[in-house]
Amino acid sequence: MVKILHAILAGLLSAVMSLVLAYVVGVAAVAVESREFLPTLLIATSILPLLFLFVLLLPTLVIGLLVGTTMGVTANVSSRVYIIGATAGILFGLAVLTGVLPLMLSHAPNDFVGIISQPFRAGIYGLTLGLIAAFLFQKFNGATN
Repeated sequence: MVKILHAILAGLLSAVMSLVLAYVVGVAAVAVESREFLPTLLIATSILPLLFLFVLLLPTLVIGLLVGTTMGVTANVSSRVYIIGATAGILFGLAVLTGVLPLMLSHAPNDFVGIISQPFRAGIYGLTLGLIAAFLFQKFNGATN
């Protein structure tokens, strides 16, 4: 039971860490693309945080909860935490971001929902979240393998 709670906590913390990482990558991408300070500052302080808050926060928490629960349930069966976390992250990331999110929000192909619901990007996001969750879960349990 303790492993399941540790895994769920690791999943939720990895969701928050994934959002912060996505924010930093988004700001860096805008800075590289525009090469101007004021547009980057405007997007970093207003548009990007609102997009993440209203569009990406709930799906990311759901993915983190599902990945954490999967790792916690399978922790007694297998010691391959990173493989389980990565696989669960990819599968749940694809399911939530490419399956559920476009059904909840209307979108155009080039808006934020259309971009994040592309299978490659959703899979990479889920993989990152799953690997962070596996790392945190391993640290919470004090495992050395």
